[in-house]
Amino acid sequence: MQEHKVLISSSAEGDLDDSFQSRLTRQISILLKLLGLKFSHKKTRKSIILIDIEDPVVVAEALSKIPGVDYTAVVKVSPSKYEDVVEEITRAGTRLIYPNETFTVEVDLKGDLPYSSRDIEFSTCARIIGELAGKGVRQDRKNPSKVIYAKIEDEIACIFYYKYDGPGGRPIGSKGKALCLLSDDNNSAVATWMMARQGIFPYILFFDTRPYVSQTYVRRVITIATLLREFLPVRNYNLSTLRMGFIIDLLKQSCSPEVAPFIFKRMAIRIACAYADKVGVSTIVSGEGINQSASQTFIDSFKISSTYNKKVLFPLIGLIDREIADYSRRIGVLKFTKEIEEGLKGSRTKPDKRSIIEAESKLEIDQLIEEALNNVTLIDLKSGFNDLHGILNDYFSSNV
Repeated sequence: MQEHKVLISSSAEGDLDDSFQSRLTRQISILLKLLGLKFSHKKTRKSIILIDIEDPVVVAEALSKIPGVDYTAVVKVSPSKYEDVVEEITRAGTRLIYPNETFTVEVDLKGDLPYSSRDIEFSTCARIIGELAGKGVRQDRKNPSKVIYAKIEDEIACIFYYKYDGPGGRPIGSKGKALCLLSDDNNSAVATWMMARQGIFPYILFFDTRPYVSQTYVRRVITIATLLREFLPVRNYNLSTLRMGFIIDLLKQSCSPEVAPFIFKRMAIRIACAYADKVGVSTIVSGEGINQSASQTFIDSFKISSTYNKKVLFPLIGLIDREIADYSRRIGVLKFTKEIEEGLKGSRTKPDKRSIIEAESKLEIDQLIEEALNNVTLIDLKSGFNDLHGILNDYFSSNV
């Protein structure tokens, strides 16, 4: 495969400035260096980057995870002369189309060339059928089992051998940063990924409430974080954890079982706002969706965060459970997630506001926030999932 290159098509549109492509190019370089791969890249057009590399299949698959990438492909590059393009597409078709398969050829052509996309498609389909005569191969434009794709821009033609869909969106950090609250459920993982896809740099925060949640729960959260890390083309990346079990201890002693869970959620919002201040972030992202139990969380989040001058985003509003699960499957975390374990379990019926305010008035809230921030641990997520065993060992051994 050394004669092949990797093509990265960015999701940049014509009205975006060059900073989009420059940031994406830098992040591609960072990720390839993290993978230990030597490469050279060449920007050929505003929305295309071509990379020379020894293992193009591995690289194309890895780069397809980066926000800002529309798709990647392993391609053969040729001059854009008509005869050269027809020859290369025909060669690709005879290699990629199996006996009794249907196929079609699709050509994306940009630039001033003496032929049209239809000219290339007609000629190459006829040539491929001729080359594969007797093997039951036929053209089917509506529902082909295989598509031979080519992208031509001015003097360069790229013929696709493998193609990997990317997340699209914008490069990480191009739209600011936010503090994303992570647990072991689909919602928080998908919310974080959606923010990253929109160009937000996510600082991930996890509340470790052991012994009121199991070690398995904590392991799932860290596993999800390592998978999300693989979408982030940055040299160093940490998961922030705050030990919160001591707050549950206190609430169990000072509050009724009906009130304690609601006060804990309100404390979690306050502590998240305070930690956001500490890392210089003004936006907090929550994985809450629209349901009856979340309505009070929305209200509390907006009221409490406003006192800290913070903005809370709920990116899953408008998504149904099936759509969230589809996103979770797409980013590879679905099999690691589980329904949220509750550190405090009480009645689902919300107590009246007066009971909550009265119980909170007995707490030293500022002191509790300060104590929680003193219990922060940064987990180096290294290169991601492949380093999971060492990451887990380091975290659990440091908390013995």
